[in-house]
Formats: sequence, C-alpha cells, structure tokens
Amino acid sequence: MREEEILALIALTQVEGVGSKYIRQLRKRWGSLEVLWDSKRASEFPSRIQELFSRLPDFRRKAEQILYQCERLSIKVIPFWEEGFPPLLEEIAHPPVIIYKRGVLSLTGLPFVAVVGTRKPSSYGLQVTAYFVEALVEEGVVVVSGLAYGIDAQAHKATLERGGKTVAVLAHGLDMIYPSSHKRLAEAILATGAWISEYPPGTKLHPRLFPFRNRIIAGLSHLTLIVESGEKGGALFTARAAFEANRPVFAVPGSIFSPTSQGCHRLIADQIAHIAWHPHVALAELKTQLGQLRFSPPSLPEPKDPLEARIYALLASGARHVDEVALYMDLPVDELLMKLTLMEISGWIIQKPGGYIMRAVPPNAIS
Repeated sequence: MREEEILALIALTQVEGVGSKYIRQLRKRWGSLEVLWDSKRASEFPSRIQELFSRLPDFRRKAEQILYQCERLSIKVIPFWEEGFPPLLEEIAHPPVIIYKRGVLSLTGLPFVAVVGTRKPSSYGLQVTAYFVEALVEEGVVVVSGLAYGIDAQAHKATLERGGKTVAVLAHGLDMIYPSSHKRLAEAILATGAWISEYPPGTKLHPRLFPFRNRIIAGLSHLTLIVESGEKGGALFTARAAFEANRPVFAVPGSIFSPTSQGCHRLIADQIAHIAWHPHVALAELKTQLGQLRFSPPSLPEPKDPLEARIYALLASGARHVDEVALYMDLPVDELLMKLTLMEISGWIIQKPGGYIMRAVPPNAIS
C-alpha cells in the first residue's frame, strides 16, 4: 500500500543519523519500506533500526501528522522511487529521498535552468537577469531559483512577467514562505509553477539548511547561471554543486571594480564556469545537453552608423574608459563624448561614473 510506505519513508527521514543512502539501501534490501511496520520481521532489521523499534510508534505518529499537513495544504509527496521524482537529483551528492511539492508543474520532462546570485545586486545584475530570463522563457525553459532577495527574486519575477514557468526551491517546510515579503510572488509562482523542498511541513528556517537547498537548485537543473556574486555566498555553493554533478555552469562577467562580480570572475578563472556573455551561449550549451530546444542563435544587433558600430564592437569585451576609446577611435574626446551621448540616448551604451562606458544589456537600441 503506497500510503504505508510513504509513512515509513517520512518516519525514517525524521530519525537522526539515518541518511538518504541508508534509506535507499533499506528499500533495496526489503523491496518496500512498508516492512518497517511489520513487527513479526523485526529480527530481520539492521541493528540500527532494531534499536529504534521501541520508538517506531512515535515516529509513525509524527509521519501521520506530516502526511495530514501535506493533504491539508495540497502538498504532493514524491518519494525517490516514483516516476515524478526528478531523475537529475539522483546524480548529485547526497540526493534527497523525498520531495515535497506545491503547484501544478511537473518536475520531469522539461528543461530546467537555475538562475541565482547575490541578495544585494546592482542595477546591472537586475537588468542582466531579466535579459537572460527572457531568452530562457522564449525557449520554454523552466527557471529555477531560491526565492531569496535580489537575483533570485528577480529571476522569478522576470519569468512570470514573460509568461514563463518557474520553480522556487525552499530551505524550509512548504507551510511557510521566507522571506515573508515574497509571499505574493510565491503565490503567483504556484499558478503555473511550483514550490519544492526536501523538508516536511513544520520545518523551520535555519541558516544551516541553505547549502542543502542550494544543492537541490543545482541538482534539479540541466544548467546553472550565476548572474552576480561576491567572493562569498550561496550562489557560489550552487555553482560548485552543479560543477560536481557534471552540469554546465555559466557566470556573467561584470566590471572588475564591482564587488558583486568578483565571485563570477573567480568561477570563470577557476574554470568552474563558462563566460555567459550572451544568452545564446548558455542556450546553445543547453541545446547540446538536451537536443530538443527550438533555439537557434540570433544575429547580434549592432548600430548602423559605422563609427557607432566600431565603438560598440570595442566594448564587446567589457567597460572601457573614454580616454582609451578616444585613443582607439583616433578622435578628440569632445567629439567622442557627443557621439557617446547619441549612442546612450539610442540605447546602445551606458555611461558610468568615472568616465567608463559599457554596452547596454540588453541593447534597447533605435538604429
């Protein structure tokens, strides 16, 4: 009976010291975890389970309470042996044995891309997130993130604004939302997407759970994109978890002066991440992984004016100082500044403090 085995699985996950690997071994040995409730077979149990046998009624009551809460809140319980369990999660270190899900979206048979980053993004990071997400949504990709402040929230919002589907992976039970200010966003996700967690209802938020949550984000996804990150942060943990699971990782470059890009630059330098200089490079890799996307790389726009096109091409590798651009273009600075003003009005570039200029992302140009 499915419910009896689900109760046994939930009960085992509540036992301290009984991990996912051990639970998988028990099911392989027994054929069904439902055997846990058969007192006549107690002598067949491993010593670790026999030691718990006197407490099994308490664990069963706890499991029944959890299952009742799931039914009350329309939370689907997906054990590791059922088809609805995401197969990619089986490939990560310490895979979960159970997924709790709210929402209508299936966790199998679709392309998933994680989009994560710092909780304190720059305006550039927010703009880049929307730019990449728009391209992902156009190809029918499901965007996965963690509902946190900053890049995560922007990834979810941008997906919904463009009519896409998104999954929020949470570090607590699905009977609550953190941060509470994202409750409306979380509810909007449920209309076409899902919330998921490996933790049952009633599990409170704790900082130590975030790294475990991040491995689920990476594990659920075919590809991980880091938009902005400092030298420390959860996004870097997600990137390394994806890399260790042999999944492609991409990181968006930024200014060398920006603290929110230092983590991305480190991932690129350490050859953990590829450079995500345009959405089509990530989508092309995803197409290679899946072989089923509609995507074909678009031709990149550029200004029609020859001088503007030369300036725009020079900025392909990143921000440059006005003096440097004037030297390359062999133009007086005053004449160059007039041209740059026109390019900024047309949406090709952004002029930054300190005399630096960079391409606008995305180019919103009138040429």
